[in-house]
Amino acid sequence: MTRFMVIARVNGCDYLTKVEAQSAYGAEHKIIDMGVCGKHEYGVENCMAYDLEAMKTDTFRINAINAEPIAYDELVKVINERNAEIVRKDCAEDKMREIERQMKLLQEEYNKAQEIYTA
Repeated sequence: MTRFMVIARVNGCDYLTKVEAQSAYGAEHKIIDMGVCGKHEYGVENCMAYDLEAMKTDTFRINAINAEPIAYDELVKVINERNAEIVRKDCAEDKMREIERQMKLLQEEYNKAQEIYTA
């Protein structure tokens, strides 16, 4: 196993953490796969792993400066909280659509009853 520095974006905030994996791809997916894919949002929006060689680049330095250092376990908590928020929003959207559908049906029934009453 190799250690990689991973910068992951969750809810618009970049986090920097260490991840052990076989490859950079594996390190990225260890983080990405924790996030849910909601109707309009993702639990993990972006993720990039850097090995020792890649950490010497300006790209890593610039991104790392703007990222909040966080322990892997804490990042898991942040991702889980974001996932829960996305699921709640998706459920609320489903509920609103169902209520709107029911309101439309009730309005149609009301209009029919009103026609009979005023006839």
